[in-house]
Amino acid sequence: MVRLPAWLGALDRKLLRDIWRLRSQAFAIALVIAAGIGMVVMSFGMIRSLEATRDAYYDRYRFADIFASARRFSESLVNDVQSLDGVSIAEGRLTSNGTLDIPGIAEPITTRIHSLPRVGGMPRVNALVLRSGRLPNPVRPDEVLASEKFADAARIGLGDTIEVLLYGKKQRLRVVGTALSPEYVYAIGPGQIFPDNRRFGVLWMGEEHLAAALNSSNAYNEVLIRLEHGAVAPEVVRRVDNLLERYGGRGAAPRSDQISDRFLENELSQLGQMTAILPPIFLGVAAFLINMVLSRLVESEREIIGLLTAFGYRNRAIMWHYAKLALVLSLPGLVLGLILGSWMGRGLAGLYQEFFVFPFLTYRAGSDVFLISCLITITVVLIGAAQTVRRIGRLKAAEAMRPPVPPNYSGGIARLIGKIRKLDEPTRIILRGLVRRPLRSMLGSFGVAAALGLYVASAGSMDNVGMMTDLLFHQANRADISVSFAEPRDERVLFELERLPGVMRVEPVCYIAATLSAGHRSRSESLTGMKRDSDLNRLVDIDDGLVQPPVKGLMLSTILAKQLAVAPGDRVEVNITEGRRPHLTLPVRSILKSPVGNPAYVDFASLGPLMRETPLASGAYLSVDPDQADALYRKLKAMPIIAGFSQRAAALNGIDETVGETMGIVTLFNTAFSALIVFGVVYNNARISLAERARDLVSLRVLGYQRSEVSYILLGELALIVIASLPLGALFGYYLSQYLASSMSGDLFVMPFALSTATIAFAILLVLMTAAVSSLFVSSRLNRLDLVSVLKTRE
Repeated sequence: MVRLPAWLGALDRKLLRDIWRLRSQAFAIALVIAAGIGMVVMSFGMIRSLEATRDAYYDRYRFADIFASARRFSESLVNDVQSLDGVSIAEGRLTSNGTLDIPGIAEPITTRIHSLPRVGGMPRVNALVLRSGRLPNPVRPDEVLASEKFADAARIGLGDTIEVLLYGKKQRLRVVGTALSPEYVYAIGPGQIFPDNRRFGVLWMGEEHLAAALNSSNAYNEVLIRLEHGAVAPEVVRRVDNLLERYGGRGAAPRSDQISDRFLENELSQLGQMTAILPPIFLGVAAFLINMVLSRLVESEREIIGLLTAFGYRNRAIMWHYAKLALVLSLPGLVLGLILGSWMGRGLAGLYQEFFVFPFLTYRAGSDVFLISCLITITVVLIGAAQTVRRIGRLKAAEAMRPPVPPNYSGGIARLIGKIRKLDEPTRIILRGLVRRPLRSMLGSFGVAAALGLYVASAGSMDNVGMMTDLLFHQANRADISVSFAEPRDERVLFELERLPGVMRVEPVCYIAATLSAGHRSRSESLTGMKRDSDLNRLVDIDDGLVQPPVKGLMLSTILAKQLAVAPGDRVEVNITEGRRPHLTLPVRSILKSPVGNPAYVDFASLGPLMRETPLASGAYLSVDPDQADALYRKLKAMPIIAGFSQRAAALNGIDETVGETMGIVTLFNTAFSALIVFGVVYNNARISLAERARDLVSLRVLGYQRSEVSYILLGELALIVIASLPLGALFGYYLSQYLASSMSGDLFVMPFALSTATIAFAILLVLMTAAVSSLFVSSRLNRLDLVSVLKTRE
């Protein structure tokens, strides 16, 4: 035995011996605390890192506060915008969509092309981060910059030549550099909701050369605005709209409506929601475990506490001794959690770079996050120990030294157990042990149930993502290909598409820029015109399945209806911001629980009367014969009306490669945390039961019971506790998963709830396997107990 230093006091010596004796339970507690603290450090650190990186990136490269576009306007209008109160910088530019033909990629590639200023070449607003090469030479019209992620995915190197169809003209361009832009942290093309860097890219070329290609010399179609500190953005937006109205303005939008920033803000919101929900539950389970360990330890040490009191130790000193024991038991978990959270935070930062493209993203949790984690751990531990420490304070020496009152087995349930003749004696002992301490048995089951529920909720995230993918790409969008047009076209373009090789069916879609208002609330969204009884692009409600756009009036998404505070039967003011710009008042006919976006739907056939012109299509959905796909791609690459292209199969592959993999890893982190808690709770229950009942079990051995019978008594009680916890845990996991799905929904997504029975079944299997492994450890330890030493009375 290790000799302890002589200068240690009696209570300190006891503390060290207790720690060594409880090392197995301390290990289980450490796993649970490490899981909770690890998630706190990882999540808080990731939120802070993303916010700090975003703010630094936006500020350093002067990300626009307001975006405004119109059909065409002169530089004098940019000067007018610059003179508005609150405007710091206003810069005009040209923007156009095009189609790329890249060797080795059969399908057309959608690109968005922006102009670079004539003077200096670097924009004053939305400045670029030059990652390789150089800026285009002003006297070389064929030179362009390409977005770095796109160049890497499409395997485009510096000096490579690419062919682009721009405004009906084919041009050969040479890539002289790669760049990043704060405008494309989350880069998605027309019709996309997840990044596909291989099929969408951004190009930048000289203003003069892009203007010549678009026949827009000395004119712009976009103005980017940086505001002065303290400027009121909505007021500036209103004034910019007034200036651009006669130039075909499409409505100015603040940064919060810019698609890349919206996705980034949505991700930060979801991460914050996850941090607010899961770690408190993890740490709550840790507090429960500490309470369970200490309460059973105090119960077994009543006589020792009485002796310490009798020898003159104050209650306060004894209470502090057990509080110190709880704190020391938690220290390994705290240290492990800090290390684990930092390590996983760095890994998560690398995963975020697959979606959110920053020139730098360094994970830094910060000393205050570590300090907060320490304070949280201390608080959780003291809460877990509080009840036990108070019990110690109320114990009197005489009462503590008196043996506990023997359990009363004369109760109704105990008598009923004794009358069941088919039960053997070991089984009666198991059942009586559970009945003798019903509260303790219930708490044990609740602990295992909480661990099971956490695992179900964490693993169920992948079920929800799978359901969203099914809704979007199998039930709603069933088209093989979707295309967007450079400008709205009448329905004659549909006949042109139908004559292309391999095209079996064509359905139009129309997007109209508009501002929807109800009272003092307003949102800038697109009206989406869809034909009734469409087969390639259908409206699918998460709860009600297939629905049809209303014959008259609007169908709003649940998100948009909530933002406008309207319900079916209310009326909405619709200000169209393109074409003849009519002002309409339309009734809300129905609400659609849509998984993605904030759509407002109308019947395609009603668009003509509403817009006071022939219905025009903004794009089309195509059903294609796969055997003729390559021939179709060659035709589409040569069509000047095609400005955007999306392939359903490619989108699904991209989701599997990026979203599925990343979500899988994040879910793996959360699931691993939950699995640690499952093991910690189950193993801790088993070890505490052994420590508490070792004397009784050894007495049974002395009385002639076999090892197998004694193991059966100990493990049978554990098995019943675990089995009782399974339905409770499955139910808790079901509702927690439902709550998480609801919490993860934001302005861009409504997360469907789709927890599968397979996930619940696997979680139950994991708990049973963990219980089996714990039983093996405990049974082995039971078999190694020395009968004589256990039966000795502790002095």
